[in-house]
Amino acid sequence: MNILLVDDQNVVREALAHALASQPGVSEVVQAGSGQEALRAQQSRRCQVAIVELGLADRSGVELIRELKNIAELRVIVLSMHRDEFRVAEAMRAGADGYLSKQSRLADLTEALRTVVRGRTVVSPDVSAAMVRALQRRDAAAQGDMVAALSDRERQVLRLLAMGRSAKEVAAQLSISVKTVETHRARLCAKVATHSVADL
Repeated sequence: MNILLVDDQNVVREALAHALASQPGVSEVVQAGSGQEALRAQQSRRCQVAIVELGLADRSGVELIRELKNIAELRVIVLSMHRDEFRVAEAMRAGADGYLSKQSRLADLTEALRTVVRGRTVVSPDVSAAMVRALQRRDAAAQGDMVAALSDRERQVLRLLAMGRSAKEVAAQLSISVKTVETHRARLCAKVATHSVADL
């Protein structure tokens, strides 16, 4: 796969590009230090996946996600230091296919790339935990509205995640696959995110 890596921190971007280029299945890593560079690169290279930092100097990462999606079909993973519910919500609503924190391991990012290329959504455990905590902070009425929007299985997954269980532990307890847990977790984040933006 060919990857567009967008981050205005040169040292971070170059180190990550070097690490990604050595991963199996990665044919090219195109670097961009700004939103404008990213748009030019995507117009000429048509990368399959973009990894985007939200905090760019020349435009918002959320705006860039929308613009990249308009140029050509591609998958977008946000890789950011920001894990608050509103940023996650904005990115997912703009069309992001995944959201990972910069605390994620290289192996997790590589697996996330493969996951989104297959058409699935991925959210790192620390980001989904932040979303669950955001849900728990809601007042009782708002929380009731959100919980009512969840399926029975999503409620079960939510309860176990809120208890601090890992995806593997949740899968074992509910007799489902880890991939199914990850899918439910991504849907939970999307539902909570949508509700959060409506509350702004």
